[in-house]
Amino acid sequence: MTLLKLFNASNANSPKDDAGGFNSQLENKGRDQPPSPPKDDVDFDSTEAATPQGKSSVSFLRSKVSLACLWILFFALLVVGGVGIFQYNSASASAVGHIQQQETLIVANNRGKAGKEPSLLCDSPIKCGHTVTGKDKLSLLEDVVCTDTEGPDDEDDCAITISGEGAELDCNGFMISQETSGSWKYGICVSDGAKAVKCPVQRFGVGYEGAGIRVEDGGEVEDSEVMFNIHNGIEVGGSQGSTATTKISDTFIHDNGSDGIRFKGETGSESSIQIEGVRTINNGETGMVFIVLADTTMILRVKDSETSYNKVAGFLSSSFGSIDFELEGFFNSRYNGGTGMSFYNYNLSEGEIKVKGVVNLYKNKYHGLFMGGTVNVNVNVVVDKRGALNSCSNDQVGNGFKDIFNDGSGTFSGEDGYTCGAEGNSGTGSSTGADLPDCEYCPSCPSE
Repeated sequence: MTLLKLFNASNANSPKDDAGGFNSQLENKGRDQPPSPPKDDVDFDSTEAATPQGKSSVSFLRSKVSLACLWILFFALLVVGGVGIFQYNSASASAVGHIQQQETLIVANNRGKAGKEPSLLCDSPIKCGHTVTGKDKLSLLEDVVCTDTEGPDDEDDCAITISGEGAELDCNGFMISQETSGSWKYGICVSDGAKAVKCPVQRFGVGYEGAGIRVEDGGEVEDSEVMFNIHNGIEVGGSQGSTATTKISDTFIHDNGSDGIRFKGETGSESSIQIEGVRTINNGETGMVFIVLADTTMILRVKDSETSYNKVAGFLSSSFGSIDFELEGFFNSRYNGGTGMSFYNYNLSEGEIKVKGVVNLYKNKYHGLFMGGTVNVNVNVVVDKRGALNSCSNDQVGNGFKDIFNDGSGTFSGEDGYTCGAEGNSGTGSSTGADLPDCEYCPSCPSE
């Protein structure tokens, strides 16, 4: 109240020009002028600074009040501004997060449009019986386990089905399995050009049926592990009259109850199968089996792969149709409980087995290479000039099995490409007088 009165009095008594104003005082401040004593009507403390000469004490007080108000206003603006900046930053961060979230949703929603990228289906937990079609991509975020209480709803008996060119299952290394008493025949069913990547699959099959993965009419299995399934590891099939390509690469297939890989093409089908970087190890029967029916064509390419330590044979082809088989890079078939590599050719089957890389058939229980069947066939084994077929130290049971045995269903060509037997034992044999290759003797191991 006192300040208000002083302020009003000052307004009433001060001159109209700015000679006694705040700016004038700032200009006069520091000038060498003698101070004038305070007037009697205003009580100043003796410690107060005196007003400049010729200026009203009330004006001087007014200037001090104005300066204080300006300082108060300045600090108030700082407080309000700080709060505003904090709110702005918070709002900005929230807005940026919201925008980023919207952008993420937009990107996710745009997948698959215009054929650029498949859409991602990873929002909710995947249950057994799930199907992916078209160009969708299913990416697992956790293991998938088929429990005893779940059962297949359709005749395919597949825990996860992916079908169609562009459809893809990326397991990200998460396991697909079922409990030991489950009723799912197949873990993953791949068909019509679909693809399964980074998928460990185990414990599928019912009795003598089923497999960890089944590929029907073409598809891909890549960078996966298929193990401990009740029957086969991977089954490959072609429906009647179909033309399809199947590729299995960088995959480990082991400890399955029957065969590691089993192919069977239906009558009239034409199947191209590419196997690269695959190991079939310690399976209950044969590592790789290929059954070619009449009027069926199989084109098989195997590169940098191995089939070893299987309970029966390493590799088996049983053909009533046409086979076109190429071996590139390396192919090892060792320590199997039967023959390293067997070709059973029947009736009018024909084809060619081309060795373009290095084939090693070592220390199998029975024959290293077996060519059997009927005599009215035309299957020729050709070793390329850069290739080699090495069959050594087989017949681990000592019952007269051979490194290379031909019972009349094949012929051999190629120069200096075969290694078999040891000095004093050619390592070849035939019960029909069929064609046999000329072998270089196998080198002796240091311990022999």
